[in-house]
Amino acid sequence: MEELKNTPAPAPQVDEEGIDLMDILVRLLKHWKQILLIVVIFASLGVVSALRMSRLWSVSITLAPEHQSQSSGGLSSLSMMRRMANLQAMGSTDAMDVTIFPDICSSTPFLAALLDVPLTSYVSDKGKLEGKFPVKTTVYKHMTGLDGMRKRRFSLYSLIKPLIKKRSYDRPYTGVVDPTELPKSAAAVVKALGRRITVNVDKNTCVTTIRVVFDDPMMAKQLADTVCSRLQDYVTEYRTRKAIADYEYYVLVADEAHADMEKAQAAYAASVDYDRSVIMQSAVAEKDRLRAEANLAGQIYASVAQQREQARAKIQEEKPAYAVIQPAVLPQQPMNSRKRKVLSWAFVGGLLACGWYGLGKDYYLKVKKDIKERME
Repeated sequence: MEELKNTPAPAPQVDEEGIDLMDILVRLLKHWKQILLIVVIFASLGVVSALRMSRLWSVSITLAPEHQSQSSGGLSSLSMMRRMANLQAMGSTDAMDVTIFPDICSSTPFLAALLDVPLTSYVSDKGKLEGKFPVKTTVYKHMTGLDGMRKRRFSLYSLIKPLIKKRSYDRPYTGVVDPTELPKSAAAVVKALGRRITVNVDKNTCVTTIRVVFDDPMMAKQLADTVCSRLQDYVTEYRTRKAIADYEYYVLVADEAHADMEKAQAAYAASVDYDRSVIMQSAVAEKDRLRAEANLAGQIYASVAQQREQARAKIQEEKPAYAVIQPAVLPQQPMNSRKRKVLSWAFVGGLLACGWYGLGKDYYLKVKKDIKERME
């Protein structure tokens, strides 16, 4: 090591085979203290960055939705995943296909409906023994910091923020707003939710994976369950909308047919009671006409009532079924490791230091010297 300090570092020689790696190694050994110092400095910056970093928790739900084509009849059952892939390859006339699930979950109306979802913070067993209680909040309050759970971190902007006068014309969020005209604060939360909620669909098996990333493990689990149930309700409401409208129409028609039947039967019964002792042919003909009308009204009501029951069964038939392969599980470890962040900063510092003392410094001095000679 003493010889390395006393002898000048040789410049890296470039020959036909490339740069001499031994010369670079000698340079690195000569400046090992400087390199170590830079690594320590970058590692310290990594520690500061890791302490300011918000811990994020990821929760995933995997489900296999039913794939149904309009040509199928009767009550549908859950198909096998391979069968669903074959049906999708053959094509379906249903507009609500599993491939648009990501578009549904990333739409503004869907995300805006999640702002008022109630959430409960996570408290460990140790925290419960210490007397800590979970905090009840909502998605909007937590992501805007109104619940007081987020720690305020020091930054340069926090120092100059009181000196900046801002005039806010933003409408307050009241909880019931038009998704197409959200206040700025609610729109910012919706945009952030769009980055934290992702939905992926396997085109081969139609298996859907819902992934939610949040800064609290319990909240991440609760939000993932809510997104899954809201997505199922959305698809169910779309698929049964036409069937429900048909059922309501047949209920109205059946009520009218029942009223007409009762009216015809009452008229026929009154005619029979009135003409019991009458033998006139006109009275007999009128009685036969009223009986025919009563029978026709009864047949019409029976037919409409049958269609009404079929429409009711159609609602149940159109409801999709879901097989939850992987439910939401409370995560045990965060997805972003502080140790990994510190090591990443240290690695970047070491890489930059080795590049500078191995090649960069000498080339910089050489270029600087050439520029100075040409300027003279």
